[in-house]
This record gives sequence, C-alpha cells and structure tokens, in this order.
Amino acid sequence: MTETLQFVHGPAPPTDDVRVFDSLTREFLGADFTFRVVGSSHYVSAPAYDFYELSTCDPVDADGATTLRLDGPTVAASGSDRSADEGRRRLTYAADGLRCATLVERRPLAAFPADERFDLSYRFGEDAYTTVDIGADGYETYHTYPEFDLALFTRTTFESVPGGAVAEALDGDARHRADRTGQPTD
Repeated sequence: MTETLQFVHGPAPPTDDVRVFDSLTREFLGADFTFRVVGSSHYVSAPAYDFYELSTCDPVDADGATTLRLDGPTVAASGSDRSADEGRRRLTYAADGLRCATLVERRPLAAFPADERFDLSYRFGEDAYTTVDIGADGYETYHTYPEFDLALFTRTTFESVPGGAVAEALDGDARHRADRTGQPTD
C-alpha cells in the first residue's frame, strides 16, 4: 500500500512513462497547459514555460521532489491536540516567466464532493478518485484514499513573472511550436 504522494516540479518532462486516463488542454498566461489524470495521480505540463508537475504515488528519483505522508492529520482535526495547520502544506515553484503556488490539504474522505462535476475525473476503485477542476487562474485536484479516510485536496495558482523569456517569445502563434508532439511526457 502506498503511504506517500510525491510532487515533482521541473523544467523538463518526467523520464518515467505515465499512463493517461483523461486529458484536457487549456490556455493560461498565453500558453497551453495540459492537465492529465494519470495512473499514479496527475500530471500538468506547459512546455512553453518549461513547466512540468507530476504528482505520483509511485516512488520517484528526482531532485526537489516533495513527499507528503497520506496518514497525517487532516484539517478537520483542529479540535484535537494537533494544529489544523499540520494538515496543510504550501509548495511553490518558479520557471522562466511563471510562478506557481500549491496549497495541499489533507481532508477527511467525507469532504470529497463526489456529486460535483469536474473537468477531469477518473475512478480507480470504490471511493478512489483523482479529479482536476480548472479555473481562471489555476486548478484544483482531489486524490481520494479510502484506506486512509483521506481526500487530499490541492489548489494551484499560476502567476506570470514579467521579463521572462517566454513572455518575449509569446507573440501571436509563437507558442504553438511545430515540434510539440502531444504525448503524455510533453
């Protein structure tokens, strides 16, 4: 049984092959971002920004990977002797011309809004979902783990960083490079 979830941010696609269950591309900050539900969690890429985020339950050998335990306290545990802040974590990453911030919250499984519609969703088993919901400035995910009574929630926001090389290159259709393949590791 997996007991951790790793977040890997980097300037290049992951070297591991990922199995894609659902995918959607949207434009943010003048570039295409592709969001995927993958076999091990989720994967987001924006090649124009050299931005790649892989969230995976599989072991990874990557510099800068952030590991989150799945069996930790939830934000609903504020009435206990543990602080609710123990159920939260903030991750940040900056690429050329782009900054992102991710809030991660461990919530009880009952907090997962199973009846809501999401832009991407895949059910891996009973009460085991990965969802992605895309908003105006970023996206939200849920990763549910019934074995831990856990709905891991993330909210990621993107911000343009002035003066980056990407901002200068994104005039008209320059962002639609001919060498893009549309493969899961883009």
